Amino acid sequence: MAYPTVNGPYGLLPTNLIGGRVFAGSTRMIPIASGYATSLYFGDPVKFTSDGTLITSGLAYNSAAAETGGTLGIFMGCEYTSSGGPIYGKNRYQKWAGGTVAADAVAYICDDPGVVMKAAMIAYNASGTPVIGAAPALALGTNLTSMATATANTGSGANLNGDSNVGLMLASGNVRRTTTSPFRIVGFVPETALLVTATGTTTSGSTAVTLAAADSSIKTGMLVTGTGVAANTVVAAVSGTSVTLSANATASGTVTLTFAGYQEVLVKWNAGYHAYEVAVAI
Repeated sequence: MAYPTVNGPYGLLPTNLIGGRVFAGSTRMIPIASGYATSLYFGDPVKFTSDGTLITSGLAYNSAAAETGGTLGIFMGCEYTSSGGPIYGKNRYQKWAGGTVAADAVAYICDDPGVVMKAAMIAYNASGTPVIGAAPALALGTNLTSMATATANTGSGANLNGDSNVGLMLASGNVRRTTTSPFRIVGFVPETALLVTATGTTTSGSTAVTLAAADSSIKTGMLVTGTGVAANTVVAAVSGTSVTLSANATASGTVTLTFAGYQEVLVKWNAGYHAYEVAVAI
C-alpha cells in the first residue's frame, strides 16, 4: 500500500502553474453575500453571480456543464467579522457555513486560469458516495469531470473538517474521457500510486475476472496487464473478488495479473470553463 492512503476526495488543491512555474499561493478576495445559503468548502469550484458576489459552481456537484460566464476558481477559505465582534480583526475560516450572516464576508479564491491542481480520482458513478478510484498512466492528456454526490457538500464525510468532497472521474467504465470536460490530466502524483499483483481467473471473450482473494488496493481505472489481457485494458469495476475489465480477455486460465494506477492526478482548466477565458459574461 502506498503512503499516504487516499481515504476520500478533498477538492481541488493548487500546486503550481502550467509549465512548471511556481504557485506563490496568491488569491483574490471576492465578497460573499451575507446569508448566502449554500456552504462552501476548501477546494470547491466557485463562480461569480450577477450581483458581484461568490456562489458555488455546478462543478462542485455532479456536473460537467460549463457555467455561464465560466467558473472563477477554487475556494480557499474566507474571513468575516463574527457575531459579537472581531478578535484582533476578522476571523478566518476553512469553510463558509451556509446561512452565515456577515456583511463584510470575503472569500479567498485561487483564480489563476493557468493553475495546476491536485485532486483525488474517484470511481465513475452517477450518484451516491464517492469511492476512490485510480487513473492509469495511459490517461495522461485525457479529460476529467468533477463528481461529489448527487447532493454534494451536505456537511457529511470529508466536509466535516471543512474540506470539499469533490473528486475527479474518468468516463463511464472508467476509461479515457475524450468529450469536452472541465479538466485535463497533465501529470500524476507518484507518492500515492498503487502497484498490485494478484492471481485471477480469466475467460476468453469475457470481461469478468475472478480473483483468488479480494484486495482493497485494486481500484477502478487501474491498468491491468497479464497473460490473456488485451493491451490498454483497465479495471471497469471491482467488487470483492470480482473484477470487470474494459475489454474482453483473449485467453482463459488462472494467471498473475498486475494492476497499476494513480489515486491522485494533476489537472488544469480546459478552455471554455474558466471565467477569465470565456467571452460570455453572467
